[in-house]
Amino acid sequence: MKIGRYEIGPSVFFIAEIGSNHNGDFSLAKELVVAAARSGASAVKFQTYRAEKLVRPDVPALAHVRAQYKTQLERFRSLEFAPAQWRELAELARREGSEFFSSAFDEASADMLDDFVPAYKIASGDLTNKPLIRSLVKRNKPLILSTGMATPDEIAEAIKDIPSDRLVLLHCVSLYPTPIEKANLLSIPHLRDRFGVPIGYSDHTLGVAACLGAVALGALVIEKHFTLDKNQTIGDHKLSAEPSEFKRLVEEGSLVQKALGEYGKPLSDGDARKPMRRSLVATRDLPAGTRLTMDMMIPLRPGDGIAPSRIDEVIGRVLTAGVKGGEPLRDEHLSDRAPSA
Repeated sequence: MKIGRYEIGPSVFFIAEIGSNHNGDFSLAKELVVAAARSGASAVKFQTYRAEKLVRPDVPALAHVRAQYKTQLERFRSLEFAPAQWRELAELARREGSEFFSSAFDEASADMLDDFVPAYKIASGDLTNKPLIRSLVKRNKPLILSTGMATPDEIAEAIKDIPSDRLVLLHCVSLYPTPIEKANLLSIPHLRDRFGVPIGYSDHTLGVAACLGAVALGALVIEKHFTLDKNQTIGDHKLSAEPSEFKRLVEEGSLVQKALGEYGKPLSDGDARKPMRRSLVATRDLPAGTRLTMDMMIPLRPGDGIAPSRIDEVIGRVLTAGVKGGEPLRDEHLSDRAPSA
């Protein structure tokens, strides 16, 4: 599966989730795009909605923004951009070398974005929004579905309409911020084994340790909130990565993926085994006809003779030729007769 210029799988797809961290300031949004791209983000992602299609008008604003807004509707309206501004952000991201896409929270927003996004994100809160999911499926683009707050059965129901070759599931814990001990990264291999699609991780913890752990467990997509200043109090800034931190995430996460190798225990040591391992070596001159006992042998490097792991089959065997002290024992030195009881 490709998202824009990126193939999902050969390398980790790192998403800088700008979300609403632009605070409704278009100039800041552009700064964030540039900074994220230059920090190594494969893609920058926003959240796109029409407030009246997202929340009822009478829902009070959350506590941390009530000094500025009376309702959630007012808060969400303050974060909207015009269609031309979204297009400008997408073009800026591409010039900087990153893909651009968004969480579309309604069909009208998806219509507006459709000409210039290579994929859509479906937020955790919309995992049960079947009309929206079906609308996005019809656009024949990859869908990244976040699974915060969802049970496996709810996930199974949500993806019934999504072709598996266009789906990425993100493990997510919808706590802001998420305590590190609640990240539950073992959900990543569980989701992969149960649903058989690429799995990623949408992170809400502080720092990047959980993201690196997710890569080690096989996450192919990492989404981390992004900001220029995590000391801001309104928005997701606290749990976001600043440019230097995001750059470190990309660099170290890429190294972790390279270190994974392949499933199993393939031999990759080359010629290192022979000099590092040991052989059974004669402790003194042993003439032909000698029946071997433990005191006649010592395991010494290198491993160019009989391995000490075969000691039980060597004790009691008779030498067919003499062996000098310090010489490794070899199969041609031994009789065919089995060791004596």
